[in-house]
Amino acid sequence: MLFGNKELIFDKPLVMGIINITTDSFSDGGKFISNNSTSEFDLRKIIKEINFLEKSGASFIDIGAESTRPGYSPISTQEELDRLIPVLELISETKSIISIDTRKPEVMKEVLKFPIGLINDVSGLTSISGRKLVKNHNVPICVMHNSRDRTKSLEEDLDSFFKAQINQLTVFGIKEQNIILDPGFGYDKTFEENKKLLFDFDYSQYKNKVLIGLSRKGFLDKLFNEPKTEDMDEKSAIASIIAAENGANILRVHNVAKLSKKLEDRIDVC
Repeated sequence: MLFGNKELIFDKPLVMGIINITTDSFSDGGKFISNNSTSEFDLRKIIKEINFLEKSGASFIDIGAESTRPGYSPISTQEELDRLIPVLELISETKSIISIDTRKPEVMKEVLKFPIGLINDVSGLTSISGRKLVKNHNVPICVMHNSRDRTKSLEEDLDSFFKAQINQLTVFGIKEQNIILDPGFGYDKTFEENKKLLFDFDYSQYKNKVLIGLSRKGFLDKLFNEPKTEDMDEKSAIASIIAAENGANILRVHNVAKLSKKLEDRIDVC
């Protein structure tokens, strides 16, 4: 599958690392704030982390500049660009595919001037201008299920949402193979629904690739019947492996090294 000018073969689950250039993301907001500052970001820290994620086994690096956690504080288009553009200017030579996590068409327009391989839009690419950009740049798009229709079962809701999104985007002219699906763990879902998504869904039923974002999600504590600890990355990796065994193609995590090691061990055992 082509992501910009780079091609990936999905003969195994691939790992996506996370870079949040934010002050308020739920688990790592403020990680890249400069010393002696409350709002300035340290480019050196960001580039160092990107290089580390790449060396740790990340096929994708998902960069976001606005938090999407519950109760997040919205930022302006300009502020989002001010956080993203300086980073993109410095990472044009990465081997990993760069994904941009944004909902704003104005941001998409500017970042697509760089070698971006994927747009990750948690709102589902609902804007016409965003769809035009994705179509014209022939860039893959990840659309996420983020709101439950409780008149339907979880299975019916997810299935109808994905079918509707694929239909709307392909009618618009976006190639079906460029549409990646995300079931939206933690977004407007109960604990039992998240659990069902993890254990009872066969993601290989979809012709499209499926991206799973389980990293450091709050429901994992209850799932593993453990209090919240610094070992959330272990729980995240184990849950991601379960999703991979159920057909997920892209595993989005903060701790790439830990998940990559578990995937290697899994392949060795097989």
